[in-house]
Amino acid sequence: MTTTGGRCRSRVAAAVAVTALAASVLAGCTGTVVERERTTASPSATATSAAGTPSVDPEAARVEALTQLLDERAAAVLAHDRARFTATLDDPGSGFGLRQLQVFDNLVRLPLGTFAYGTPEAAAALGTDRAAEVGPDAWVARVEGRYTLRGWDRRPRTYETHLTVVHRPDGWRLADDSDGGTQAQLWDLPDLKVVSSRRTLVVASGKVRDLESYLRLGDRAVRAVEQVWTRPWGARLVVVVPATAAEMADQLGQSTGSVEQVAAVTDGALDSDGRAGSDRVVVNPQAFARLQATGQQVVLSHETTHVAVRASTTRPVPLWLSEGLADYVGYRAVDLPRTTIAAPLLERVRHRNGPRALPTERDFDPSTSTIAPSYNAAWLAVCRIVDQHGEKALVRFYLNAASRPSASAPPGDPEQNTRKAFTAVLGTTEPAFTRGWLSYLRSLART
Repeated sequence: MTTTGGRCRSRVAAAVAVTALAASVLAGCTGTVVERERTTASPSATATSAAGTPSVDPEAARVEALTQLLDERAAAVLAHDRARFTATLDDPGSGFGLRQLQVFDNLVRLPLGTFAYGTPEAAAALGTDRAAEVGPDAWVARVEGRYTLRGWDRRPRTYETHLTVVHRPDGWRLADDSDGGTQAQLWDLPDLKVVSSRRTLVVASGKVRDLESYLRLGDRAVRAVEQVWTRPWGARLVVVVPATAAEMADQLGQSTGSVEQVAAVTDGALDSDGRAGSDRVVVNPQAFARLQATGQQVVLSHETTHVAVRASTTRPVPLWLSEGLADYVGYRAVDLPRTTIAAPLLERVRHRNGPRALPTERDFDPSTSTIAPSYNAAWLAVCRIVDQHGEKALVRFYLNAASRPSASAPPGDPEQNTRKAFTAVLGTTEPAFTRGWLSYLRSLART
């Protein structure tokens, strides 16, 4: 599912696995680098007056000072130097200071390859009361952070943070991060725990138990994807396991209510070439816990499919195709009839309330509808492609729709690209395919 803000997220419906699997069947039976990033050219700390005498530009001077402080902070993280990190804080014993020391402890548990900050920019000015509280020279900086997980990320992840800075006799220090919007990151999970295998990295909140089970699920998911998806993608998976749905929502920058229907989310940004290189699969712990082992495997294999596809294609496809392929990989090894897995959809078809066309983006929005039938519909559409043309043709069809003809070519319209792929790869048209698929749904509903 695509969201605004340049980030792409894909959700697998908890209801798909819970209702179709758990409820109806299963419930009963590279080296570390200190990276110096700059998002804009740093202004000079001095200017020359008309008389030729250098004069200090206060704003440029404080930006340069904070830039150096953040460089020091980043270097301390990569060197695992707690004392050096602490020296960047105004009051290590304050609420903010204690949180930051926990952040440091979490950061050094991660396999960081790079960790850096961009050039700070002034954010909104502090209010009168807040300025009186923290000091007259205090200001809020908006800063872009950038990091990679060594051996797991092929491209850096970026995030935005707001830092309140105060001036002391020995220089500028960090005093808070609550005076502006700051995105929650992996290292904000309480008492972070990290485990890994050759294929899977699991980053979890301290309250999460049995991290080894997530490793096993992740490893099997990578193998499941490799059996279907032929394009190279790295074959490595990062799984984030918060302790609560609220923690999950914080990691995604969303409300808790918006994740209630989902068991997991693939989260990450696409680069200018249309590829992702640092995706995370973020688990909804409550929904995931309601699943038995097979349902959990379906969810992880589904999301891993998104990771693989996003890392190796260059333009988007309609959601019915991306979610349908992910469910196809997820359910591929499940020994259940299609009528059981697609029960929510087929019940609607029996009551003449089924789809009249392939699912649209709105059909996958958990805030506006029950999304399990839409996932069923997308899955069965992809199954029909495999039934009629084979699994290899499915992959060729997807790649045709999802690949730019050249690096400089625009991505184009996903719907139009897919319509062309129907003709070029499958030798049919989308309307003809849709008619056959709807007929197939009606036949399944009669069984």
